[in-house]
Amino acid sequence: MTIKLIQAKSILNQSKAFQSYTLNPYSGCPHGCVYCYNLQFIQQFKPDQKWGQFMEVKINAPEVLEKEVVRKPKNEVFFSTITDAYNPLEQKYQITQKCLKILLEHQWPVNILTKSDLVLRDLELIKSFKQKEVGFSLINLDPKIAKILEPGASLPEKKLLALQTLHQAGIPTYTFIGPIIPYLTDLPLIFKNLVGKVDKVLLDTFNTAPANWQNFKNALEPNFPELIPKCQELLFQKRRIYENNLHQEILKLSQQFHLPIKICF
Repeated sequence: MTIKLIQAKSILNQSKAFQSYTLNPYSGCPHGCVYCYNLQFIQQFKPDQKWGQFMEVKINAPEVLEKEVVRKPKNEVFFSTITDAYNPLEQKYQITQKCLKILLEHQWPVNILTKSDLVLRDLELIKSFKQKEVGFSLINLDPKIAKILEPGASLPEKKLLALQTLHQAGIPTYTFIGPIIPYLTDLPLIFKNLVGKVDKVLLDTFNTAPANWQNFKNALEPNFPELIPKCQELLFQKRRIYENNLHQEILKLSQQFHLPIKICF
Protein backbone atom coordinates (compact mmCIF):
# COMPACT_ATOMS: atom_id res chain seq x y z
CA MET A 1 0.00 0.00 0.00
CA THR A 2 1.37 3.38 -1.08
CA ILE A 3 0.34 6.25 1.22
CA LYS A 4 0.79 9.86 0.16
CA LEU A 5 -0.09 13.06 2.03
CA ILE A 6 -1.53 15.67 -0.32
CA GLN A 7 -2.89 19.22 -0.17
CA ALA A 8 -6.49 19.60 -1.36
CA LYS A 9 -7.51 22.75 -3.22
CA SER A 10 -11.22 22.13 -2.60
CA ILE A 11 -13.06 19.64 -0.40
CA LEU A 12 -16.79 20.26 -0.95
CA ASN A 13 -17.73 19.17 -4.47
CA GLN A 14 -21.19 19.54 -5.96
CA SER A 15 -22.68 16.22 -6.99
CA LYS A 16 -25.42 15.87 -9.60
CA ALA A 17 -25.93 12.23 -8.71
CA PHE A 18 -26.59 12.91 -5.01
CA GLN A 19 -27.99 16.46 -5.37
CA SER A 20 -25.65 17.41 -2.56
CA TYR A 21 -21.98 18.01 -1.85
CA THR A 22 -19.56 15.12 -1.71
CA LEU A 23 -16.65 15.17 0.72
CA ASN A 24 -13.74 12.78 0.21
CA PRO A 25 -11.23 13.09 3.08
CA TYR A 26 -9.06 10.56 1.27
CA SER A 27 -8.55 9.38 -2.28
CA GLY A 28 -8.31 5.66 -2.86
CA CYS A 29 -9.69 2.83 -0.78
CA PRO A 30 -8.04 -0.18 0.89
CA HIS A 31 -11.22 -2.29 0.99
CA GLY A 32 -10.30 -3.84 -2.36
CA CYS A 33 -13.91 -4.53 -3.41
CA VAL A 34 -13.79 -6.57 -6.61
CA TYR A 35 -16.90 -4.85 -8.02
CA CYS A 36 -15.97 -1.22 -7.25
CA TYR A 37 -17.25 1.25 -9.86
CA ASN A 38 -14.23 3.49 -9.24
CA LEU A 39 -12.06 1.07 -11.21
CA GLN A 40 -13.21 2.58 -14.50
CA PHE A 41 -12.29 6.11 -13.36
CA ILE A 42 -8.92 5.15 -11.91
CA GLN A 43 -7.85 3.62 -15.21
CA GLN A 44 -8.61 6.96 -16.87
CA PHE A 45 -7.15 9.40 -14.34
CA LYS A 46 -4.47 7.33 -12.59
CA PRO A 47 -3.45 4.68 -15.15
CA ASP A 48 -0.21 3.95 -13.28
CA GLN A 49 -2.03 3.19 -10.01
CA LYS A 50 -3.80 -0.02 -9.01
CA TRP A 51 -7.08 0.51 -7.20
CA GLY A 52 -6.85 -0.69 -3.62
CA GLN A 53 -3.06 -0.33 -3.53
CA PHE A 54 -2.76 3.43 -2.99
CA MET A 55 -4.15 6.02 -0.59
CA GLU A 56 -3.95 9.79 -0.65
CA VAL A 57 -4.60 11.60 2.63
CA LYS A 58 -6.00 15.08 2.16
CA ILE A 59 -4.13 16.35 5.15
CA ASN A 60 -5.40 19.95 4.92
CA ALA A 61 -9.06 19.01 4.32
CA PRO A 62 -10.31 20.47 7.66
CA GLU A 63 -8.64 23.83 6.98
CA VAL A 64 -10.10 23.99 3.47
CA LEU A 65 -13.53 23.00 4.78
CA GLU A 66 -13.43 25.79 7.39
CA LYS A 67 -13.25 28.31 4.55
CA GLU A 68 -15.77 26.62 2.27
CA VAL A 69 -18.61 26.27 4.79
CA VAL A 70 -18.80 30.05 5.22
CA ARG A 71 -18.87 30.88 1.50
CA LYS A 72 -20.80 28.02 -0.09
CA PRO A 73 -24.59 27.53 0.13
CA LYS A 74 -25.55 25.08 2.86
CA ASN A 75 -26.55 21.64 1.61
CA GLU A 76 -26.25 18.01 2.62
CA VAL A 77 -22.70 16.62 2.62
CA PHE A 78 -22.23 13.04 1.47
CA PHE A 79 -19.26 10.98 2.75
CA SER A 80 -17.87 9.66 0.32
CA THR A 81 -17.58 8.70 -3.37
CA ILE A 82 -13.92 7.89 -4.13
CA THR A 83 -13.03 6.49 -0.73
CA ASP A 84 -14.52 5.14 2.48
CA ALA A 85 -14.39 7.99 4.98
CA TYR A 86 -13.83 5.37 7.71
CA ASN A 87 -11.04 3.43 6.06
CA PRO A 88 -8.24 2.21 8.42
CA LEU A 89 -6.13 5.38 7.89
CA GLU A 90 -8.89 7.38 9.58
CA GLN A 91 -7.82 5.88 12.91
CA LYS A 92 -4.49 7.67 12.58
CA TYR A 93 -5.27 10.87 10.68
CA GLN A 94 -8.87 11.53 11.86
CA ILE A 95 -9.61 13.70 8.82
CA THR A 96 -13.24 12.56 8.69
CA GLN A 97 -13.78 13.28 12.37
CA LYS A 98 -12.25 16.75 12.10
CA CYS A 99 -14.44 17.55 9.09
CA LEU A 100 -17.55 16.34 10.90
CA LYS A 101 -16.78 18.61 13.84
CA ILE A 102 -16.58 21.62 11.51
CA LEU A 103 -19.85 20.69 9.79
CA LEU A 104 -21.51 20.24 13.18
CA GLU A 105 -20.50 23.76 14.24
CA HIS A 106 -22.44 25.09 11.25
CA GLN A 107 -25.15 22.37 11.41
CA TRP A 108 -24.75 21.20 7.85
CA PRO A 109 -26.73 17.99 7.13
CA VAL A 110 -24.56 14.89 6.67
CA ASN A 111 -25.04 11.52 5.00
CA ILE A 112 -22.40 8.86 5.62
CA LEU A 113 -22.13 5.62 3.63
CA THR A 114 -19.44 3.22 4.81
CA LYS A 115 -18.35 -0.40 5.03
CA SER A 116 -16.52 0.02 8.31
CA ASP A 117 -17.75 -0.19 11.88
CA LEU A 118 -15.12 2.44 12.75
CA VAL A 119 -18.01 4.87 12.25
CA LEU A 120 -19.17 3.92 15.76
CA ARG A 121 -16.22 5.88 17.15
CA ASP A 122 -18.07 9.05 16.11
CA LEU A 123 -21.55 7.96 17.22
CA GLU A 124 -22.03 10.79 19.72
CA LEU A 125 -20.65 13.33 17.26
CA ILE A 126 -23.01 12.19 14.49
CA LYS A 127 -25.91 12.04 16.91
CA SER A 128 -25.45 15.78 17.61
CA PHE A 129 -26.38 16.76 14.04
CA LYS A 130 -29.95 17.91 13.50
CA GLN A 131 -30.03 16.23 10.10
CA LYS A 132 -28.01 13.07 9.58
CA GLU A 133 -28.08 9.61 8.03
CA VAL A 134 -25.65 6.71 8.23
CA GLY A 135 -25.71 3.80 5.83
CA PHE A 136 -23.76 0.60 5.32
CA SER A 137 -23.09 -1.13 2.00
CA LEU A 138 -24.08 -4.78 2.29
CA ILE A 139 -24.12 -7.33 -0.52
CA ASN A 140 -23.71 -10.68 1.20
CA LEU A 141 -23.98 -12.09 4.74
CA ASP A 142 -21.57 -15.01 4.37
CA PRO A 143 -18.22 -13.95 5.91
CA LYS A 144 -16.20 -16.22 3.61
CA ILE A 145 -17.82 -14.81 0.48
CA ALA A 146 -17.60 -11.26 1.85
CA LYS A 147 -13.84 -11.70 2.31
CA ILE A 148 -13.54 -12.58 -1.37
CA LEU A 149 -15.72 -9.73 -2.64
CA GLU A 150 -14.60 -6.95 -0.26
CA PRO A 151 -11.51 -8.20 1.60
CA GLY A 152 -10.75 -5.00 3.52
CA ALA A 153 -14.27 -4.14 4.68
CA SER A 154 -15.83 -4.98 8.03
CA LEU A 155 -17.45 -8.40 8.09
CA PRO A 156 -21.25 -8.54 7.54
CA GLU A 157 -21.94 -9.39 11.19
CA LYS A 158 -20.07 -6.25 12.32
CA LYS A 159 -21.93 -4.13 9.77
CA LEU A 160 -25.29 -5.35 11.06
CA LEU A 161 -24.26 -4.78 14.67
CA ALA A 162 -23.10 -1.25 13.83
CA LEU A 163 -26.39 -0.50 12.07
CA GLN A 164 -28.32 -1.75 15.09
CA THR A 165 -26.21 0.35 17.46
CA LEU A 166 -26.66 3.51 15.36
CA HIS A 167 -30.39 2.85 14.91
CA GLN A 168 -30.94 2.32 18.63
CA ALA A 169 -29.09 5.59 19.28
CA GLY A 170 -31.76 7.41 17.28
CA ILE A 171 -29.66 8.00 14.17
CA PRO A 172 -31.54 7.41 10.88
CA THR A 173 -29.96 4.41 9.17
CA TYR A 174 -30.11 2.70 5.81
CA THR A 175 -28.47 -0.08 3.87
CA PHE A 176 -27.22 0.13 0.32
CA ILE A 177 -27.43 -3.29 -1.30
CA GLY A 178 -25.25 -2.63 -4.26
CA PRO A 179 -24.24 -4.06 -6.45
CA ILE A 180 -26.70 -6.91 -6.32
CA ILE A 181 -24.59 -9.82 -7.55
CA PRO A 182 -26.46 -12.68 -9.21
CA TYR A 183 -26.26 -15.95 -7.24
CA LEU A 184 -24.21 -14.33 -4.44
CA THR A 185 -26.54 -11.65 -3.06
CA ASP A 186 -29.29 -13.35 -1.04
CA LEU A 187 -31.90 -10.59 -0.92
CA PRO A 188 -34.49 -12.38 1.27
CA LEU A 189 -31.85 -13.19 3.89
CA ILE A 190 -30.47 -9.65 3.89
CA PHE A 191 -33.94 -8.06 4.20
CA LYS A 192 -34.78 -10.42 7.07
CA ASN A 193 -31.63 -9.38 8.95
CA LEU A 194 -32.25 -5.66 8.41
CA VAL A 195 -35.55 -5.53 10.26
CA GLY A 196 -35.22 -3.27 13.29
CA LYS A 197 -31.86 -1.95 12.15
CA VAL A 198 -32.61 0.39 9.24
CA ASP A 199 -35.21 2.91 8.15
CA LYS A 200 -34.87 2.20 4.43
CA VAL A 201 -33.03 0.11 1.86
CA LEU A 202 -31.36 1.34 -1.33
CA LEU A 203 -30.56 -1.14 -4.09
CA ASP A 204 -28.55 -1.12 -7.30
CA THR A 205 -27.40 -3.62 -9.93
CA PHE A 206 -23.94 -4.42 -11.20
CA ASN A 207 -22.11 -1.75 -13.23
CA THR A 208 -20.67 -3.75 -16.12
CA ALA A 209 -18.14 -1.18 -17.33
CA PRO A 210 -15.19 -3.14 -18.83
CA ALA A 211 -12.76 -2.51 -15.94
CA ASN A 212 -15.38 -3.46 -13.33
CA TRP A 213 -16.47 -6.64 -15.12
CA GLN A 214 -12.91 -7.83 -15.74
CA ASN A 215 -11.89 -7.32 -12.11
CA PHE A 216 -15.01 -9.15 -10.95
CA LYS A 217 -14.29 -12.06 -13.33
CA ASN A 218 -10.72 -12.25 -12.01
CA ALA A 219 -12.11 -12.69 -8.49
CA LEU A 220 -14.67 -15.30 -9.55
CA GLU A 221 -12.27 -17.52 -11.51
CA PRO A 222 -10.42 -19.09 -8.54
CA ASN A 223 -13.47 -19.14 -6.27
CA PHE A 224 -16.70 -19.49 -8.26
CA PRO A 225 -15.71 -20.23 -11.89
CA GLU A 226 -19.10 -21.80 -12.60
CA LEU A 227 -20.78 -18.43 -11.94
CA ILE A 228 -18.94 -16.53 -14.67
CA PRO A 229 -21.09 -17.72 -17.63
CA LYS A 230 -24.24 -17.55 -15.50
CA CYS A 231 -23.59 -13.96 -14.41
CA GLN A 232 -22.56 -13.01 -17.92
CA GLU A 233 -25.84 -14.32 -19.29
CA LEU A 234 -27.96 -12.35 -16.83
CA LEU A 235 -25.95 -9.13 -16.86
CA PHE A 236 -25.39 -8.95 -20.62
CA GLN A 237 -27.66 -11.20 -22.69
CA LYS A 238 -30.79 -11.16 -20.50
CA ARG A 239 -30.33 -7.97 -18.48
CA ARG A 240 -33.76 -6.47 -19.10
CA ILE A 241 -35.58 -9.65 -18.08
CA TYR A 242 -33.24 -10.08 -15.11
CA GLU A 243 -33.83 -6.53 -13.86
CA ASN A 244 -37.60 -6.77 -14.31
CA ASN A 245 -37.66 -9.94 -12.20
CA LEU A 246 -35.39 -8.28 -9.66
CA HIS A 247 -37.77 -5.33 -9.40
CA GLN A 248 -40.66 -7.64 -8.60
CA GLU A 249 -38.67 -9.57 -6.00
CA ILE A 250 -37.57 -6.35 -4.27
CA LEU A 251 -41.11 -4.98 -4.15
CA LYS A 252 -42.36 -8.20 -2.55
CA LEU A 253 -39.56 -8.17 0.04
CA SER A 254 -40.30 -4.54 0.88
CA GLN A 255 -43.92 -5.41 1.58
CA GLN A 256 -43.08 -8.61 3.45
CA PHE A 257 -40.58 -6.99 5.83
CA HIS A 258 -42.17 -3.51 5.91
CA LEU A 259 -38.99 -1.81 4.79
CA PRO A 260 -39.17 1.26 2.52
CA ILE A 261 -37.00 0.93 -0.57
CA LYS A 262 -35.39 3.02 -3.26
CA ILE A 263 -34.41 1.15 -6.41
CA CYS A 264 -31.51 2.88 -8.14
CA PHE A 265 -31.73 1.08 -11.50
